[in-house]
Amino acid sequence: MKHTTTLIAALSGLALLSGLPSSALAGPDHNHDHAKATHKESLEDLLPDLKKPELWIGSSAPELSIAKFVKGDSVDGFESGQVYVVEFWATWCSPCIKAFPHLSDMQESYGEDVRFIGVNVWERQKGQERMDLVEEFVAKQGERMRYTVAVEDGSSMSDNWMKPAGQNGIPAAFIVDGDAKIAWVGHPGEIDKPLEAIVAGEFDSETAATEAWKQQVLSAAFQSFARSLQSGEDLDKARKIGNILVDDHLVDEPRGLNAVAWMLLNSEAEGVGMHDYQMALKAAAVACDKTEWKDWGVLDTYALAMHKTGDTVSAIKWQQKAIELAKVDDDQGGKDAVAELEAKLAEYKE
Repeated sequence: MKHTTTLIAALSGLALLSGLPSSALAGPDHNHDHAKATHKESLEDLLPDLKKPELWIGSSAPELSIAKFVKGDSVDGFESGQVYVVEFWATWCSPCIKAFPHLSDMQESYGEDVRFIGVNVWERQKGQERMDLVEEFVAKQGERMRYTVAVEDGSSMSDNWMKPAGQNGIPAAFIVDGDAKIAWVGHPGEIDKPLEAIVAGEFDSETAATEAWKQQVLSAAFQSFARSLQSGEDLDKARKIGNILVDDHLVDEPRGLNAVAWMLLNSEAEGVGMHDYQMALKAAAVACDKTEWKDWGVLDTYALAMHKTGDTVSAIKWQQKAIELAKVDDDQGGKDAVAELEAKLAEYKE
């Protein structure tokens, strides 16, 4: 249930924890003022091995190394003044398949101003078997793929685009600007605003590079934090990372706070204990406050934190409230979660 929360956003809560007064634990009628901490170290200080990817915003776009264009006109290279979107996908990738109509709509909307190229990568099949697989797959997609579609030459596009850019998942999209430079890298579902700005000539590449690096740092920081909670190693470092993330980067993310609390409460690593549960309780309290104590998922976490820190009466109270809210939730899976919530309530009552 909580695993649907964006995990990087989850880290938004840790810094808020240290400054909360004890009254924050009591419920929505209390003032939850908190102070911002000052940190002696930055995330980069705590992640000394983190380096910028070789292929970065502002880098020259690598060559297109294509074995075959299976749909649309072939593209031999990047023409001056022309904007391109190079998107990577695979036949087995369900998020890739879900992105096809959006990319098609954008190609239709931009027309000749932008050339969309969907490049097939990471297939198990090789040679002609792969070509046949992709051609048959694309034919079945029909109007869902209304843009140029190609198959990479061996693994060359993966090796020269994805790997040097530090992209380990698909779908992934690269915007190549009119100077044949990489202008943006990310999920195709988030491409709309940057592409609009690039086409309009209003894109600030320096700001984009700064923001992209920030996301790289946040992702690496979260991975370090998560590994520590799983293994029990470097917990002091993980707590520093969490506090810096929240104080300096991710303050206003109640669902992130909720997920961080959930992770702390459910970690089975040696070294995680009551101190961390108290941190989780404070994080959950802020998350509840930011959602006006009306989010059943956040209240469920808050109740668990109460239970783990020994306040059974409050755990029961807030779990009951979570159940009430879940029963009338048609949009966020609340009704499907009621049985699980009720099972927890029964545990608290034992």
